[in-house]
Amino acid sequence: MRTSRAGTLNRIRSFYASIRNPDSGFTLVELTVTLLIISVILGLVLPKIGNALYSSDLKRSIRQIRAILSVARSNATMERIPRRIVCDITKGEIRIEREMSEDQDGQSILRYEKDNSILNRTYKFPKGVRIEDVITETGQKELDGEAYLRIGTNGMITGNIIHLRKGDEKYTLFINPLTGNVTIDEGYLEEYKVEANNR
Repeated sequence: MRTSRAGTLNRIRSFYASIRNPDSGFTLVELTVTLLIISVILGLVLPKIGNALYSSDLKRSIRQIRAILSVARSNATMERIPRRIVCDITKGEIRIEREMSEDQDGQSILRYEKDNSILNRTYKFPKGVRIEDVITETGQKELDGEAYLRIGTNGMITGNIIHLRKGDEKYTLFINPLTGNVTIDEGYLEEYKVEANNR
């Protein structure tokens, strides 16, 4: 059975005309449901965004410590002059110093001065981020003042644990003395435990 094309077109036109009718609008129930859905989505997403912004300062500080260690190791091995990383716990900053030796009265005196190359600037931690403590090469836990991580001309680092904190969030940074790689663990850990893969 054949149908008229005109009949089909009229039905399509009347459908589109009902959609475009300026007098029709949304009902109060439709608007309420839409606002409810939007508020539920925002309620789920906003806390995650807030946590991401909160912890971004801490993560940026960790990246900065990694970069400082890398620059100090590179400079120490390239120039064959030992360096040390100064973790100033009281001031909340970290910097690189280079070893200098002076001759006074026939004796060689060892001292350190700030390394002033372009990449070696003092890094001040963002507000709220602080160094909780540093475990030095002797195993001593430095809670205030300055703590030192020494880097030899071979790139070996002494002093291997830094604890960072912002509010209740804590991270432990384990520094591999041979490679300078930094392993990051959430929480406050005293020792680095190597887990063997059991196969």
